[in-house]
Amino acid sequence: MPDFARAVKEEIVRLAKKEVKQAVGPLNARVRELSRTVSAQEKKIAGLEKTVAKQEEELRQADPVPESAPPEEVKKARISPRLVKTQRKRLKLNQTQFARLLNVSVAAVRSWEQGRAMPKKDTLATFVAVRKLKPREAWERLEIPPPTRKKPRKKQRTRRKKNG
Repeated sequence: MPDFARAVKEEIVRLAKKEVKQAVGPLNARVRELSRTVSAQEKKIAGLEKTVAKQEEELRQADPVPESAPPEEVKKARISPRLVKTQRKRLKLNQTQFARLLNVSVAAVRSWEQGRAMPKKDTLATFVAVRKLKPREAWERLEIPPPTRKKPRKKQRTRRKKNG
């Protein structure tokens, strides 16, 4: 009798292992496939991160950010929304160009001009330095051509009709 029970147990174990193998086999193949995909994506991400780092470094070196002003000048500096806009107009730049010159976002320049925000200390130092720039220097730093003047429109003469 003990041999019969042991034989039944062994048969149950054998059949259970067989069914588990059938159920897990395709899953193991899928896990291996997904592991390869993840590995390939990790390599791709690492390559992209290196490319981004290299581009950021190139951009940082090419940025037209002027030197910062001395701390004494920055402390004395008074800034207002009107001043920001006046400086931008004096340099004949649009908000995008002015933001690039200061190395800030366009939204930051817009917020400063609208009085919703003020430049932070490091940006304020750059802004004080930009105040000393002449328009031509700003255009050179941004590597943009000087703006062209619009030709004034000629006034057309209106002739009076003679009554008669």
